[in-house]
Amino acid sequence: MADIIFLGTPCTFDPFVVELFLALQTGAALLVSQHTMREAPSKVLSALFPTSVNTTGITILQMTPSLFRQFGANAIRERILSNSSTLRVLLLGGEPFPSSAELITWMDPRVLLQKHICNIYGITEVSCWSLLHILHSLQTQMPLGTPIDDETVIRIQYQTDRNMEHGELFIGSATRRCYIPEIDDVEKANEDSAICFRSTGDLVIRLEDGTICYGERANDVVKRAGNRISLGLITRKIEKCLPSGELSTCLWLEELQKLICCIRTLEIKTKVQQRAQTFDILSKLLNAEQPDRFIYQQHFPCNVHGKLDKELLLKECIPLAQPAQEILKSFLHDRLECVDVSNERMAKKQRLEHSQPCGFDLSFRQAGGTSFHAITICREIGLQMCIDDEQRHLFEMLLDENVPLRTVLRFLDTAKLVANNTKLKPVEPLPTKTVNCATGISGSCGLTITRIEQPEIKFQFHWKVNFSKCIDSPVSQYEERYICVGAHSQILRTLDPQTGIELSNVKLPDRIECKVTFLSEQLAMVGCYDGCLYGFNPLTGDIVWRVEIGGMIKAQPLLTADGSRIVVCSYAEDYNVYCLSAERQEVLWCMRIGEKAIFARPLELPNEQSLVICTLDGGYTRVALTDGSVEWAQKCKEPLFATPVLLDSKPSHFLCAEVAGRVHACHVGNGKIMATYTAEGNIFSSLVVKTPPTQMGYSFVVFGCIDRHVYCLRCNTERARQPVYFELQWKVDMGAPIYATPTLLTIQLIGHLVWSSATDGRVVLMNFHNGQIQWSAKLPGEIFSTSCYIESLRRVYVGCRDNYLYCLGV
Repeated sequence: MADIIFLGTPCTFDPFVVELFLALQTGAALLVSQHTMREAPSKVLSALFPTSVNTTGITILQMTPSLFRQFGANAIRERILSNSSTLRVLLLGGEPFPSSAELITWMDPRVLLQKHICNIYGITEVSCWSLLHILHSLQTQMPLGTPIDDETVIRIQYQTDRNMEHGELFIGSATRRCYIPEIDDVEKANEDSAICFRSTGDLVIRLEDGTICYGERANDVVKRAGNRISLGLITRKIEKCLPSGELSTCLWLEELQKLICCIRTLEIKTKVQQRAQTFDILSKLLNAEQPDRFIYQQHFPCNVHGKLDKELLLKECIPLAQPAQEILKSFLHDRLECVDVSNERMAKKQRLEHSQPCGFDLSFRQAGGTSFHAITICREIGLQMCIDDEQRHLFEMLLDENVPLRTVLRFLDTAKLVANNTKLKPVEPLPTKTVNCATGISGSCGLTITRIEQPEIKFQFHWKVNFSKCIDSPVSQYEERYICVGAHSQILRTLDPQTGIELSNVKLPDRIECKVTFLSEQLAMVGCYDGCLYGFNPLTGDIVWRVEIGGMIKAQPLLTADGSRIVVCSYAEDYNVYCLSAERQEVLWCMRIGEKAIFARPLELPNEQSLVICTLDGGYTRVALTDGSVEWAQKCKEPLFATPVLLDSKPSHFLCAEVAGRVHACHVGNGKIMATYTAEGNIFSSLVVKTPPTQMGYSFVVFGCIDRHVYCLRCNTERARQPVYFELQWKVDMGAPIYATPTLLTIQLIGHLVWSSATDGRVVLMNFHNGQIQWSAKLPGEIFSTSCYIESLRRVYVGCRDNYLYCLGV
C-alpha cells in the first residue's frame, strides 16, 4: 500500500490495465497526469521524482525503453536510478531490452542491489505480460525471463530442422485466453480446457542453459537486390561499432528499396565525425547489408504507446526528391569520396600531367563502385525515369569501365525524368468531371456517363510486326500510303499499312526514338542516338545522306512549310539547333539555346519566318528562320518536353507545357504567358489542339498526364476584349500514367474521337466532346509511343514495349 504507481500508459495500450488494477488490487496510490504533459519529458521527470523533500516520488514505473530513454542518460543516472531515488521497481517492456553498453551509462552496478530492474515480455493476445526477468548483472545478455504464473507455457517453432538457431516464440495458456474473432471463430477445434497458443511474431534464441533471448521480429527480414537481409541483425552489427550509449535502428523504405540507418547520438556530431563513423560501419558490413543512407539524430520519436515510432522516423528520414544527377553525385561524395575537379580545364590539365584519370573522369567501378551499388542507385533514379530502357542503359554505363562518370552525369541530364518522384504518388481522382476508364462511370460532376454494355465501336486486331526491341518512337505515315517507325533495336522499317508487309529495312548505328519526317515519297529523314541525322529512301531502305549533329536526336526534325529548310534540335553540347538546306543539307546556321538539351520539335510560325523552340532548362525562344537570330526569350521553372503548338489557325497565341503540369498560353509576339492551367501530375505528352466548326471562338486542347488522366481543356480564341483563359472540359482516368500524345480520330457517322495509350499497355477510345469511353483494351506491354491514324483505312498503328508494332482497325 505504500507504493506509488505512475499511470503513464495510454488507455489504448493494454499495460494501462496492469497499472490501474495493480493499484486498485493492492491499495497502492496511482499518479495520473495529463496526456499533454507526457509530451514534455522534463515535466514528467519533475512530477515522478520531485526535487522537493516534501513531495514523495513514485516507486513503480512501467515504460517502454524508447519512452524511458527520452529522460536522457544524465537524468536517468542522477535522479531515476540513483541510490537516493524513491524508485524500487522499473519494468521495461514492449520493445527489445536495452543493451549492456546502454545500461552502463544509466546506472552504477550497485543500484541492482537496491532496485528491481526488470525485462517484462508479453503480447495482448495472452492478456499482456507473460514473462519476466530481474536483472542481476549489467554484463550478461538479457533473457526474456520465465513465465509469471504456472498456467503460462511457451513453445518455440522452428521453420526447418536445419535452422535451429532462430525460432518463432508462441505463448500459450488454458486460462489466459483473449477472444480473437477472426481466429477463434474459424478454429473451433480447440476445447475450452486446451492450451491455446498465440504467435508472438518474434524470433528468439535458446541458449545452452535453456534461457531464451530475443532475436528479432519475424517480419524484419526483407529482400534487397536478390539478397535476404535481417534488419535486426544489421542493427546489432552496427551497434557494436557505436560508442557506449548510442543506439541505431535500421528501416526499410519499400517504395525506394532503400535501407536507412538511423543513429541516435548523445551529442551533436560534425560532418567530419559522421563521415568517419559511417565509413567505419560500412567497413564491417557485407555489401548487401550496407545502408544507403545514414541519419544522425539526438532523439528518436515515440508513438502514442511509447514505442519507437518507425513510421514517423521513416518519414523524417525519407530523402527529399533530388534530381537524378544529385542522387549520383551525393552517392559518389558520401560513399566513395569521389568529387569532381574544379572545372573541365583543370581536368584536361590533370590528364595531361598525370595520365591517370581522377574525379568524374573515373568510371564508376574505378571510383570504387560495385554492381550492388549500381543496382541501388539505378533503382532510386529509375523511379524518376519514364522509360525502363533508360534505367537499364544507366546500369550498363555504371558497370562499363570505359564510360567516365562525367558521361553518366550528362546522360542523366538528358534522360526523360518525372519531377518530384511522381511514380510514388498515387493521385486521387478529382470529383470534377472525372471518368473512370475501368468502369466508364463518371464521378459527382454532373457529367453523366454510363457503362456501355454493347459499344457502338469495336476494334479488330489486323497484324503485328516484331522489331526485336521496344518501340518508343512515334509512328509516321506518308499520304496514307505507308507507315514508318524506328525502335531501340536500331531498326527502321517502312511497312504497308494494309498488310504490314515490310517495304524496306534500315539498320542505324544506335537506337531510334525520333519520329520520321517525310520530304517526299522517296526521301525521309530521322534522327539517331549516335548524333546523326539520316536521309533515307523509305521504299528501298538506301541511306541517301548523313549529317553529323553532335548529340542525340530525339526531337522530330522540322521541314519548313516552303520545303527549303530543315531544322534539327538535339542533345549536342555545342550547338543544339541546326538549320540545313533541304536540297544540299548544308549548314545555313547553328546556335546554342539554353543550358540543356532539346527534346521537343520546333514550332514554325506561318508567314512569320520564325520558330519557337522549347528546351529542357525551361526556356522557350523565338528564333528567326533566316539567320537564327533571337527575337525574344522567356523562361519557365521546369523543363519543357511537350512540343509547342499554335492555339488556333490565327497565330496570335501558342501553347507549351512544363513537365511539372502547367499548360501555358503564350503570346506569339513577345512570349509572355497569358493564361495557365495546372494539371495534377507531370506532362510529357505533347498538346493536341482541335477547333470544331460547331464551337466557334473556342479551341480544345487534349493531352495525357502522368497522373493517369487524359485532359481536355477549352480555351477561348476569338474574344478580343477578354483575356485568354482555360477551363476543364473533361478528363478521363486511364488507370496508369500517360506518356504518349493522344491521337484525334475522325470516323464517318460517328464524329471526332480521342485515342490514348497508357504506360500499362491500356488503349482507350473516348468521345471528343464529353470524354465518354467508347472502347478499351490492353496490349501485352507498356506504351510510350504516340500512335498514328489513317482515316481512309480506319486503322490505328501503335508501338509497344513488347517489341511489336500493332495495327488495329475499326
